[in-house]
Amino acid sequence: MIAGAGPPCAPIPARVYFPLPAMEPARIREKILTGPILPTMALLAWPVMLTAALQALYNLVDAFWLGRLGTAAVAAPGMAWPILFFFMSFAGGFQAAGATFVAQHFGARDRRGAEESAGQLLGFLFLLSTLLAALGFALSPTVLRLIGAPAEIYPLALTYLRIECLGLPIMFIAQAFGGLMLGLGNTRLTMYLGVASLLLNGVLDPVFIFGWGPFPAWGVAGAAGATILSRAVVAGVGLALLSSGRVGIRIHLRDLRPRPERIVPILKVGVPNVLDQASTSLGFVVMMGLVSGFGTAVVASYTVGNRIINLVNVVSWGAGSALVAMIGQNLGADRPERAERIAREGITVTFLALVVLYFVTLLLRRPLFSLFVSDPEVVRQGAWYIAIFGTSIPFFGLFDGAAATFRGSGHTVPPMVMAVVRLWVLRVFLAWALAYPLGFGTTGMWVGMTLSNVLGGIVLVLWLGRGTWKKKVIRVPAPSPGVAS
Repeated sequence: MIAGAGPPCAPIPARVYFPLPAMEPARIREKILTGPILPTMALLAWPVMLTAALQALYNLVDAFWLGRLGTAAVAAPGMAWPILFFFMSFAGGFQAAGATFVAQHFGARDRRGAEESAGQLLGFLFLLSTLLAALGFALSPTVLRLIGAPAEIYPLALTYLRIECLGLPIMFIAQAFGGLMLGLGNTRLTMYLGVASLLLNGVLDPVFIFGWGPFPAWGVAGAAGATILSRAVVAGVGLALLSSGRVGIRIHLRDLRPRPERIVPILKVGVPNVLDQASTSLGFVVMMGLVSGFGTAVVASYTVGNRIINLVNVVSWGAGSALVAMIGQNLGADRPERAERIAREGITVTFLALVVLYFVTLLLRRPLFSLFVSDPEVVRQGAWYIAIFGTSIPFFGLFDGAAATFRGSGHTVPPMVMAVVRLWVLRVFLAWALAYPLGFGTTGMWVGMTLSNVLGGIVLVLWLGRGTWKKKVIRVPAPSPGVAS
């Protein structure tokens, strides 16, 4: 049962169980259930870290090429990003729920249950993304005006945002595939596809932005188009692999049709995830409005600074993804004591690694900014942003590790509550109060953001210590008499 989220999941129909064939996901499952904790965590985490770094490089590659068009072109994706993050929070929230159910079914050796949960997730996310794409395209002008996009950035940000909205179904499917592979512990495949996607994006960016060869110069629109086309590779290959059964599970068309006994439990776990990520994304939208009040140079420094910090945060995201898979499969296999050890050791190592990486980033912050922008004011503002806000990176690791533990167990209400508190009660309020009424300007804003990560991370780890998360959220019937399990 999900803590505070209503009745338990609907019973799963009885089925005949068969032994899982000798495939990579099954071998990884045995490592997750019985292997040494930190080496297994590293095995799962490093492909996710590389994939997350590639995702951050997507944006940095865009910034590199768009920087040749001027400061406004660099800032335009930054204005659009919080809005896109809001839409993608729906994919991320339900993707995390799908990963939880796939992990717990797979840990319980219920492959068919994992396949049905995966199919329900894909069908639901395709319908949802189509609706959000139409909504985002129509409301883009209104939202950009509400957050105070500067006049020189507005038309570029609008073009970028609308094109990205049209590509939401592709991005939702690609993200869902990554979540399903995470639940199986098959993180390397997502990494390989991420590498291919990044290489394609790197080739298409200058071609579409500057109009090389037969293509016209599309500017900012070209960066958005290149991103969508490169992610279509992940979505297309992912669907082909899932339908072939070569990744440990096989999804049939019948699995995509809505089934209340399957989709309702996923929604119960997923909705708090969505509220968590949506509240975070809306907080970023408001933060962008606060940042834009200081002008284009600060918007550009905030945009590039966040992308540099995202490269550091890949450690946190990789560790968190490994925790989701390991916690989910161990709870599915009825090993709560091992799940507790995994959480404790994983969060501690993540925090220490991020402390080291912060100091490296602090030393290199000016050269890093100079790679993407030549405006000395943007470099100066960005270096100060990294110096202050970067101190909170290890505490974001605490927050993300604790949240991943809750999500892997299917108990998604605590991270949802703390996400709201961290972004709205702490970050938005403190950043606004210190920057504007108290008159500390951008320094006050960066300090307010820092405090939100520090306090949020400490509180969520203390909440995790209560131990209420150590119950799985699936129900698996006993194997039929005489049938191997």
